[in-house]
Amino acid sequence: MTYLEQKVRIIAFLEMIFESGKDERSIKFERIAEVCQIEQGDVELLIMKAMSLELIKGTIDEVEQIVHVDWIKPRYLNKGHLQIMVNKMNEWEQKLDQTVRLVENNSLELV
Repeated sequence: MTYLEQKVRIIAFLEMIFESGKDERSIKFERIAEVCQIEQGDVELLIMKAMSLELIKGTIDEVEQIVHVDWIKPRYLNKGHLQIMVNKMNEWEQKLDQTVRLVENNSLELV
């Protein structure tokens, strides 16, 4: 794999992580191989390269063939990224509103 090919595949991997939700950052090697267009045997090397460049932080589960991503390095955001963030913020706002309503409905009135 050439340097440029590796860079493109790492960017594709980062895009996939960015687009996934915070709760969906346990990603199977099979999906990474499909998205990044590499052999499944090369996925771990790609992940380790991204980790060594400090682009992501997380853990690799070789037995289950899953990477758990805890952190992704912030970078330049284009309009598509901003729209994804807007959607995530709207989802978060709805979840927060539901939680507030749940607490209000289940709490006792203070006297």
